[in-house]
Amino acid sequence: MSSSRFITVAIHTYEHAVKLKKLLENEGIEVCLNNVNLDAPVVAAGIRVRIHENDLPLALRIIENPDIFGTHDNEVLDKAHSVLVPIDFSEYSFRAVTLAFYVAKLHNAEIVLLHSYIDPANGANMQLANTLTFDLVTDSEVRRQVEMTAETQMQNFVRKVKELIRDGEIPPVKFTTRIVEGVPEDVIDEYSKVNNPYILVMGTRGAKRKSDEMIGSVTAEVIDKCRTTVLSVPETFVPKTKMPMKVLFVINLVQEDILAIDTFSRIFKDTDATVTVVPMPERKRFLSDRSTEPHMARLMEYFKHNYPTIKFETTSFVPDHNFSNLQELTKQLDTDLIVIPNRKRLNALARMITPALPRKLLMSIDLPMLVIRV
Repeated sequence: MSSSRFITVAIHTYEHAVKLKKLLENEGIEVCLNNVNLDAPVVAAGIRVRIHENDLPLALRIIENPDIFGTHDNEVLDKAHSVLVPIDFSEYSFRAVTLAFYVAKLHNAEIVLLHSYIDPANGANMQLANTLTFDLVTDSEVRRQVEMTAETQMQNFVRKVKELIRDGEIPPVKFTTRIVEGVPEDVIDEYSKVNNPYILVMGTRGAKRKSDEMIGSVTAEVIDKCRTTVLSVPETFVPKTKMPMKVLFVINLVQEDILAIDTFSRIFKDTDATVTVVPMPERKRFLSDRSTEPHMARLMEYFKHNYPTIKFETTSFVPDHNFSNLQELTKQLDTDLIVIPNRKRLNALARMITPALPRKLLMSIDLPMLVIRV
């Protein structure tokens, strides 16, 4: 218990004072209520809500954000202006949440925390008729147990997110939750098609662990399938407390590069960014460093003219055959974020045999990566 003196943080009617008391006590703050009208205490002119002075910063954070710290429900959000964050309750889910809340704060958007689980009955083979009834009962129990586990994990996750907001580690942003049955990448893709979120923020494993899941990575599958812009956040990500932000912008030397830089400028608006432009054309005739010069010159002129608040730079970097030296460049530039356009590839077999550059970079570099579908 705090030993500091009590101070009045608010004066309300009795009904509102009791609600505020409950709200603060739910977050571990000791509260006492006093009648304002000390001369005639029977007449309830108002109720003082008093807390320990040491708890004032925390209390103000909670009082200013009652939608976050109040009773949590799943009211319908303005989905077109929301940030979708798929979570699996892992450590890298928290990394994604950290960055997602900062992006949402920039745009006055709301967060949707989406978790999917796989119904074990869907993967089971149909049994013979004389055992079907028993198996249906068993499957129903298992399904309910899986649902209850997901709900409990979500409640614990929400509690931790509120603690981060309460402690000032992430900005206060209104958020809601969704729990859906289905394969994660399919659930994310379908939700994005129906609700059209502003951006999708996903956590990923570190590069050493991602090498074991080259085909099975949910984030990589979502990048390939989903039409929404995806911001991937590795589990090794540590948010910077100060700007400017250093960005590596990978271009294909095609018209869609303009769409990508425009999307980046809107997502990270009012951010002091230095963007180093690196050409990595898909067309082989551009792989000569000299052949890229006129195209780069025209693009750089366009970028600087139309986005004067961003500092654009170029580099003499030439990618090797597998782009493996790109990681060294990110270290030299102290890069905070990689931005890359992603052109849709319809052939699933081709995507598996010859992975697109976003997937290659996702699997090999431990940096946040903004993948913009163009």
